[in-house]
Amino acid sequence: LVEAESIETNKMLGLSFQGQGMLDLAFEKFRKCPIDDSVKDLLYNLGLDFERKRQFNKAVAVYEHIQTADPKYKDIQERIKMLKAAAEGVVFGTAPGVKKTAGETVILEGTAAQRPTLGRYEIIKELGRGAMGIVYLGRDPKINRTVAIKTLQFEEGLSDEEMKSLKSRFFREAESAGNLTHPNIIRIFDAGEDYDIAYIAMELLEGEDLKKYCSKDNLMPIKKVVDIMLKVTDALDYAHQQGVVHRDIKPANIMELKDGTIRITDFGIARIVSSSQTQTGTVLGTPSYMAPEQVAGKKVDGRADIFSLGVTFYELLTGEKPFKGESIATLIYQITNEKHPDPRKFRPEIPECIVKVIDKALKKNPDERYQRAKEMHDDLKKCLESIN
Repeated sequence: LVEAESIETNKMLGLSFQGQGMLDLAFEKFRKCPIDDSVKDLLYNLGLDFERKRQFNKAVAVYEHIQTADPKYKDIQERIKMLKAAAEGVVFGTAPGVKKTAGETVILEGTAAQRPTLGRYEIIKELGRGAMGIVYLGRDPKINRTVAIKTLQFEEGLSDEEMKSLKSRFFREAESAGNLTHPNIIRIFDAGEDYDIAYIAMELLEGEDLKKYCSKDNLMPIKKVVDIMLKVTDALDYAHQQGVVHRDIKPANIMELKDGTIRITDFGIARIVSSSQTQTGTVLGTPSYMAPEQVAGKKVDGRADIFSLGVTFYELLTGEKPFKGESIATLIYQITNEKHPDPRKFRPEIPECIVKVIDKALKKNPDERYQRAKEMHDDLKKCLESIN
C-alpha cells in the first residue's frame, strides 16, 4: 500500500513539475515509477514536451527509458531515429533569453515524415545568419507559399517582465512594418512566437543586396546609383509618413532583385532587436551608417534614415565610407564632429548637384538635413535630369 501511494505521489509530483515547465524534475519523478501503461503515456508526453523545447537529447533519453519496457510503444523508434538525425538537421538560433547549449536548438514537431516547424510554417533550410538571428526558407502549408523566415535573437538574462514588454514591442513593430505596402519595400506576412523563438515571415526575394557594389573595383554607373536612390527615397518617404522609421539603412538592407526591382528589407527589425539590447546599451552592428543622434542614443525620426541613406549613397558612388575610425570610439567621434571628405576625391566625375545632395543628407544637425525623404528625392530627380 505504501509503495502504491508513493508511486501515485511521484506521478502527481512529476505532472506538477511538468506543468511548471520543470521537465528534468518531472522525468526524475516518473523514473521512480514502474513503467506500466499509464506511466508510458506520461513519459511519452514528457518526451514530446522536451521536443517542443528543442531539448532533443533529453527527449531521446525519455523514449529510451520507455523502450526498456516496451520497444514497440507508439512511434518511439521513429522518434528516437528522427531526433538523433536532427542533430545534423535544422538548427535554430538561440531562443530569446535562453542560454545556448548543445542540443537545445532544434525544432521538431509531428511525425518523422514532417518537417521542423515554426508556428504554422514548415522549415525547409537555413538561408543565412546575421547579427539579428537566422533566416530560413519556409513554407506556409495553408496557402502553399514559400517565405523567408527571420528568427530573432534577443539578449540573454532578461527578467520575465522585460521579456514580456519586449515581446509586445516586437509584435507592435512587426505589425506596423507589416502594414507597409510599397513596391520598393519587402512585404511582411506574419510575426509570431513559438516556444520563445520570435519570428517574422516575409516575402522570399531572389536577388542580391548592394554590398558587393561598395568596392572600388565594382562600382555601378553614377546614373544607376541615382536611380536606386530615387526608389529608396520614395519608399522611405512613404514609410515615414506611416510613422515607421527603418533605423538600419545600409547597402546590405537594399536588395536588387533578378528583374532589377529594388527592395528595402528589414524594416523595423533594428528597433525590435536594439530595444532588447538596451539592458547593456549595446550598439547593434557597426555604427558606420548611423546618424549622430542615433549613435548618441537619442530618440530618432525619419531624418536619421536620411543620414544613413546619405552614407549609403556616398559608399555606392565611391567605394569608401564617409566616416572611418580604427575603433568604435573614433568612428563615433568622426560621425558626430568631422565633415566627410568630398566624394569627388575618390571619383572626380561625380556631378556637383550630387555632392550637394550628399552634403545636405549628411548634416550633423537633423534640423539642417532634408526634413523629408521626398525633398531628397526631388533634388535627386532634378539632378538626374541635368545629368541627362
